[in-house]
Amino acid sequence: MFWKWTRRVVQLLFLALFVYLLTLAAYHPRAKWPPELFLQLDPLCALSAALTGHAIHAGLYFMALGLLIATFVLGRFFCGWLCPLGTCIDVTDWVFLRRRKRRRENANRPRLKYYLLAAGLAAALLGVQWVWMLDPIPLVTRSFVLALYPLLPAGVNAALLPLRSHVLAAGLSANPWQEAQFQLSLVAAAVFIGVLSLSVLSRRYWCRTVCPLGALLAFVGRYGLLKRRVREGCVGCRLCVRDCKMGAIPADEPQVTRLPECILCFNCIVCKQPGIASIGLHWMPSGARPATDIERRRALQAAGWGLTYGLLGSVALGRREHHPKLIRTPGAIVRRGGQPEVMTEEQFRATCVRCGECMKACPTNGIQPAFLEGGFDAIFTPVLVPRIGHCEQKCNACGRVCPTGALKPFNWEEKPGIKIGLATVDRNKCLQWRAPGRYLLCGVCYEHCVYKGVVGEHLEGELRPVVNPDKCTGCGQCERVCPVQPEAAITVSRVETTQ
Repeated sequence: MFWKWTRRVVQLLFLALFVYLLTLAAYHPRAKWPPELFLQLDPLCALSAALTGHAIHAGLYFMALGLLIATFVLGRFFCGWLCPLGTCIDVTDWVFLRRRKRRRENANRPRLKYYLLAAGLAAALLGVQWVWMLDPIPLVTRSFVLALYPLLPAGVNAALLPLRSHVLAAGLSANPWQEAQFQLSLVAAAVFIGVLSLSVLSRRYWCRTVCPLGALLAFVGRYGLLKRRVREGCVGCRLCVRDCKMGAIPADEPQVTRLPECILCFNCIVCKQPGIASIGLHWMPSGARPATDIERRRALQAAGWGLTYGLLGSVALGRREHHPKLIRTPGAIVRRGGQPEVMTEEQFRATCVRCGECMKACPTNGIQPAFLEGGFDAIFTPVLVPRIGHCEQKCNACGRVCPTGALKPFNWEEKPGIKIGLATVDRNKCLQWRAPGRYLLCGVCYEHCVYKGVVGEHLEGELRPVVNPDKCTGCGQCERVCPVQPEAAITVSRVETTQ
């Protein structure tokens, strides 16, 4: 019982740490803790990014390698003790489903996650990444950023609104908390709720059957030294079978432990016969089975489907004309001779795991998840939507918080040389072009442009906005402040790059 409650406390502490680190993904970092710590610990995130991007991001792979080594030595402890998505599933299961009668489903064979892992890594070999959809750490990070985080400032502002007059009377500041809204927030929420709802089928159904990170850790940690041991005298009451949330104990052989599926949760040692079952440092006690229950033929088929998808995706992406509003952030750069150059769309998608950290860190809320601007394989990748928010001149937060190197660190002083887009004036909509005498004092686009990419010039006897393509960086400030509705008279479009 002691270890069971210790594990629960550790789970909640690491979930709290995960949420706290998300709050640090901001314009002005408030601590030295890296906001992307859990993403850096994710070995599947590191491996898929390395295979697709054909490069190694030092910070990411150092942390992930450390977790793999610890898993190899101890066993699959991450899933049972540290994983924030696993904790969310356990909490949901305890709050909503603990009173239902559990079926004895531990004899099921959780093979699907191994085949998904094989297909995902095979596709990554050809430069196409899709395991971000199922990798639990990007998934839970994306869900918290897009769906849960916006509710916090909205709730605080709603709660403080009736108290605003009293706060002002006390001489305190009553400025509302800046709210953030994201496209696809409902989609992210639906996916997250769907993952949690799978527990209706069985305890931790997601972790048992779907999670590819769990499959990777199962392969690595199946010979770990921490194992369950059952001494002689077991009467076969099967209480351990009922309490095992991962189906690691067969219903017809309660003395046996499927080591790849064991997450060291310590539920199984709560036995009617004290001391019969224990978890400790053992090499290979009787009943321990390290083999993974997969079929080689089906694994090869899954890898074949992954290679096919990767081939089709890479060919299609190379020939595709990208949507003009698919504007990437300034961190999407490569350095050649120390100078930043905007990376190609293929390079960016290869390493982006769609975690949403850059969206949380953007101070203007301008970085949004893409929908269909770049096709299905670009969903949830970060795009700049100038009508919502521009790229702040002295901000480099997106490059600081990216865990995989899809967005590189850069100095804000380098922004004049990083051209993510180009502004264009629609003379049929622009007030100063259509009716300059009436709207002589508009000019908000060139008044707000900090790079002098949009300037006011006297043309045909009138002052009118003109874009200087050599200085325009595509930051989107001009589009954001344009008073013309619903579509601005000056808009920013992506700049195609070829390397």
